[in-house]
Amino acid sequence: MSEYPQYPTEPGQQPGGPAYGAPAARGPRPTSVDTAVKLIWATIVLSLVSAVVTFVLIDTLIDQQLEASGVTLDEGSIRSIVLASAVFGLVISVGITALLAIFIGKGHNWARIVYTVLVAIGVLLSLFGIGSQPVLLLVLGLLSAVLSIAAVVFLFRSDANAWFKAR
Repeated sequence: MSEYPQYPTEPGQQPGGPAYGAPAARGPRPTSVDTAVKLIWATIVLSLVSAVVTFVLIDTLIDQQLEASGVTLDEGSIRSIVLASAVFGLVISVGITALLAIFIGKGHNWARIVYTVLVAIGVLLSLFGIGSQPVLLLVLGLLSAVLSIAAVVFLFRSDANAWFKAR
């Protein structure tokens, strides 16, 4: 400690605390953010379960869609396209959601905003497909939507807002 307390003793140390305009120190992650991150991981698990159910029911789903459309196409090529699209979509959606969960857990506000926008788009798009899927997939989709909306609500509670703002 120096003789003159108004001068810092360590290089880079500011006398009297942090510099003006510097962000406040962030405390521990609030429970609302913890809960939201857990809910996001739960939606990822539900997505994986939905994918397994879809792959099990793939023949039935394709047959239903072909009958509904009235189009006569080669069933093998349609099956290949549907499977490739489903795998690609699953990898992308699970990957993006997992990355957002990680960044939200670290306090990145941009991830919270992107997740919120994606949830809003997903919920709106899911409303259009409510009647065209098997009951099990419908239930899994609705449960996923409810968990996603709950995660967004937790991400915008006052303690979460303060925590994200302190970044």
